[in-house]
Amino acid sequence: MNNGDLSDIELKILYYIYHSGPAFIKKLSARLDKDIQTLQSSIEALQRMEYLERVTGTMVEYRLNRRSKVIKHRNHTYYDLTRKGRLFMRHFQGKVEVNLRPPYKQV
Repeated sequence: MNNGDLSDIELKILYYIYHSGPAFIKKLSARLDKDIQTLQSSIEALQRMEYLERVTGTMVEYRLNRRSKVIKHRNHTYYDLTRKGRLFMRHFQGKVEVNLRPPYKQV
């Protein structure tokens, strides 16, 4: 599948999760500035295409930056890239505008 088959918001979701780690819908909504219903339908589409999967278990690990990771108890339904999603993002050549800076570092 090429990136022409994915919408702009679907590419942003994949890009954000690839660079920041597993995320839940409300967090994606705030970070991508999109409404929850739009993200829900995009995530469902990405799951059908086998780019995203629900994170199982009660603990989730995500990256603050390239060097530090955080492990926390999950209170929401988290989504992460599948193997297919990681391979797609590894070879992705397009440009996606997503703010990856943590909220506490933003001015």
